[in-house]
Amino acid sequence: MATNYSILFVCLGNICRSPLADGLMVHEVNKRGIAAQFKIDSAGTYAGHSGERADKRMRKTAANHGVELNSIARQFIINDFDKFEHIVVMDDSNLNNVLNLARNNSDREKVVKLRTFDNQKSGKDVDDPYYGGISGFENCYNVVSESIVNFLDKLLKQD
Repeated sequence: MATNYSILFVCLGNICRSPLADGLMVHEVNKRGIAAQFKIDSAGTYAGHSGERADKRMRKTAANHGVELNSIARQFIINDFDKFEHIVVMDDSNLNNVLNLARNNSDREKVVKLRTFDNQKSGKDVDDPYYGGISGFENCYNVVSESIVNFLDKLLKQD
C-alpha cells in the first residue's frame, strides 16, 4: 500500500477529545504495523490551551487502556485544509467552526464528524468530558475508541 493518509482530529480546546482520538489512532496504526502510512495530528477551534498537554484526567483514562497521549494543544488554522485529507471533528460546534473557515467545497468535503463512524453511524456529538466526573472521561474513551477503529477500517477498505 503506497497511499499515505493524513488525518486531523478537532475539538474545542484540543485537550480532551481530539488528543484522545489522535492517541487512539496512533495506537491503532502502530498495533497494525501501518504507522508509516499515516500523518496524524489534533487541533482545537479555541486557542486558549495552545502549548498544553492533554488534560491529565484524559491522559490517565487513556493510560488505563494502554494508550499514550503525546499531543500538544494548538489551534486549527486555515492551512490545515492543505495539510490534511481528513478533518474529523467531535461535535456540531466544531463542525460549524471548521466549515466557517473552509475556502471552497474541496475544503468542506474533508470535514466529517467522528461519530459518523460509531457502530450506529449516529453522527452524534462526542460529549465533552471536561466539566464532568471521571465516568465522562471513560465514556468518551469508549465512544472515541469504537469510532476510531471503524474509521480506520473504512479508510483501509477504500484502497
